[in-house]
Amino acid sequence: MSEQLRASEMRDLVPQLQAEANVPDTSRPGILRRAASGVVVGIREVAWSVVLVLAALALWELLVRVRHTPAYILPPPSSIASEAFREANGLLLPAAWTTFTEVLGGFVLATVAGVALAIAIASSRLLARALNPLIVASQTIPVIAIAPLFIIWFGFGIKPKIFMAALIAFFPVVINTTAGLNSVEQETYRLLRSLSASGFDIFTKVRVPASLPYFFVGLKQAAVISVIGAIVGEWVGATQGLGPLMISANAAFNTRLVFASVFYLAVMGVLMFLMATIAERVTIPWHFLTRPSRGED
Repeated sequence: MSEQLRASEMRDLVPQLQAEANVPDTSRPGILRRAASGVVVGIREVAWSVVLVLAALALWELLVRVRHTPAYILPPPSSIASEAFREANGLLLPAAWTTFTEVLGGFVLATVAGVALAIAIASSRLLARALNPLIVASQTIPVIAIAPLFIIWFGFGIKPKIFMAALIAFFPVVINTTAGLNSVEQETYRLLRSLSASGFDIFTKVRVPASLPYFFVGLKQAAVISVIGAIVGEWVGATQGLGPLMISANAAFNTRLVFASVFYLAVMGVLMFLMATIAERVTIPWHFLTRPSRGED
């Protein structure tokens, strides 16, 4: 009887000790509670973002109409929305699809190249010393200066835009993945070597899982900025896509169409970010289940 009482007291004491040590509750009810809390927090954040955007648009609409600002200088949001829907099928959606294809191609190329470079850098100090300066230098050169060279080398098709998007997007993938691969503590290496673990086992079973949260941080950054690379490539030389559409609309003082194109680009960037976030949730669910929920802070 006394042993049962002690066991019952220990079960009651575990949640208190976990709370004091800030250890997340990994039981099934705890996981469900934390997931529900995360959903509520996410909905609350989205709601506040929507309220803020609507307030900014309302203020924009009011100021433009009160000050009688010409539409070719700054059109009201209602006029931009009308243009975005009116020209959707004829101009904007086909152009947006072309740009999105370039963005997606550059994003995939940046991810593959970035992960390969990160593995090389994390595996060899000699390669790290040789590649790090080149990777940093690639980001110090203005992409607008490189874009004409890509047009000369690869023509006016889709290739130079994909390469431009990849050139901009691969840097955060390389940096974050390398940091993740190098994040394993030396004590862990010593322990695994004492257990006769091979270098391949350490890499695949310890370093790669440890690097995944870092990798997805870089992936989400790359998903957003790849849009910038594609549109820069289109501005320099293209006949299809949102870039040339914006240039022609700007030359015709069609500011509403320019803003509508920017809106489509913003939506494109948000969709790319959401795709990377969903991939993160599916690939490493343990990363979210073993850390304190923001609703519990």
